[in-house]
Amino acid sequence: MKNLPANNNSEDIKRLLQELQLHQVELEMQNDELKIANEQLEIQQLKFSGIYDLAPIGYFILDKTGIVNEVNEVGLNLLETGKGSILKFRLQSFVAPDYSDTYHRFYREMLNTGQRQSCNLKMISKKGREFYVQIEGIAVSPIPLYPLQCDIAVIDISKRVVAETSLAKTKERLELALESAAAGIWELELESMHFYMDEFNYQTCAIPGKNFDGRYQSFIKLIYHEDREMVDHHFRTAINNHKEIDIACRFISLSGETCFASIRGHAIDENRQPKRFVGIMMDITEKKRIEEESNRLKADQQKNIALATLSAEENERKRISDALHDGVSQLLYGIRIKLAALDDSCSTRGLMKDINNLLDLAILETRNISFELAPSILTDFGLPATIDDLAKRLTTSHMRIQTRITTFNERLGLQLETGIFRIIQELINNCMKHSGASLIVIELKLGKTVEICVRDNGKGFDAAYLEIVPAGSGLSSIKNRLNLYNGKLNIVSEPGKGTTVKISLDYKL
Repeated sequence: MKNLPANNNSEDIKRLLQELQLHQVELEMQNDELKIANEQLEIQQLKFSGIYDLAPIGYFILDKTGIVNEVNEVGLNLLETGKGSILKFRLQSFVAPDYSDTYHRFYREMLNTGQRQSCNLKMISKKGREFYVQIEGIAVSPIPLYPLQCDIAVIDISKRVVAETSLAKTKERLELALESAAAGIWELELESMHFYMDEFNYQTCAIPGKNFDGRYQSFIKLIYHEDREMVDHHFRTAINNHKEIDIACRFISLSGETCFASIRGHAIDENRQPKRFVGIMMDITEKKRIEEESNRLKADQQKNIALATLSAEENERKRISDALHDGVSQLLYGIRIKLAALDDSCSTRGLMKDINNLLDLAILETRNISFELAPSILTDFGLPATIDDLAKRLTTSHMRIQTRITTFNERLGLQLETGIFRIIQELINNCMKHSGASLIVIELKLGKTVEICVRDNGKGFDAAYLEIVPAGSGLSSIKNRLNLYNGKLNIVSEPGKGTTVKISLDYKL
């Protein structure tokens, strides 16, 4: 080896020092760049961490075996636990047992396809709270040759599930209600005038829908021809004035039968403008049939009432005729015979006495008949005097009638007083016909109500018998009068202990 000159060594060392200085400057520059990149990376990491932790949904990072490697704050709040109780544990442990298969299928598809997957689950928090979630995930490798990780987003949908469940139940109840009411749903779009009817309308309302094209005018043509103008008028009035629809009309089915339908609906507003009408269509054919039958029965009932009234009037006329014929007429006939005998008799004193007696009886009989029909004393002197006079007229040696009338210091009106008189008259007639009493007491008191009490010492009867046996015409007449004044009737009777009838009337109506 040859020895190099000393000056050559010095040049080499100098050159090497310069290169070293140059490399040092480059390293310092690279170091500065690394520091800047590291700072930017830390800033980005802080931004990502803020977004990750403050996100409104739960984020989980899982390895390919399903173990949780990272979770944000919302995810921890959903599971009601801390990181120590979930990191390095499987997310599956928080899935409800009934949904384990769903979770396994979701996770397997996510790993095998490498595509985004989604499913709905029920989860159970650390504290035992059950809630529903929608999870979405994808399996990715953040860095080439880096192990797969699964990014999972968990969204709490409990409120939505509850609302959907409630909506489903409401829909089910609506369908049951419509089915039980024999009703279907219809809808009219105002812009297109498209008329929609569900299948139930065709089934229940017998609407011939095979050739129905969904147009409003086609729907109008399905209606019975006499009702079309009325239905169209109601629909257009409701549309123009934003009113509800409530009409009844007739349809003719394919079999030619007439059915009645009730159509009800209202407008649905969108942006303060009515966009469509929705409602129900209900089959009321049976209801109409019942109403017509009821009207027919009412007409028959009114006819029967009119006939009964006429019959009662005829019976009353016959009774008056019989009373006059058997009473007054016979007396007058006897008087005529007596008068005819005057011509053949020398002694007229005895005949005149007989004639006077017969005339007195005729006058008395006439007054009695007049009193029964319409006592003039009631109009002139009022109810207490009329009741007293009734008691005197009907009192006999075998049956005595007493009256006790108190606090009756005002007139109640002729109609009410006549009703009270007829009630008392009917009660006394019942006593005379059925009780065999020797004493009848009539009590009449005026207070907040009119209190009537008629009692006798007759043979009585079992009052419970009236509840199972229809009442006679007399008692029915009394009840009809009581209904006019909110009257109350109470009958107390026992065999061998007489009968007491108490009545109260609200005379201030």
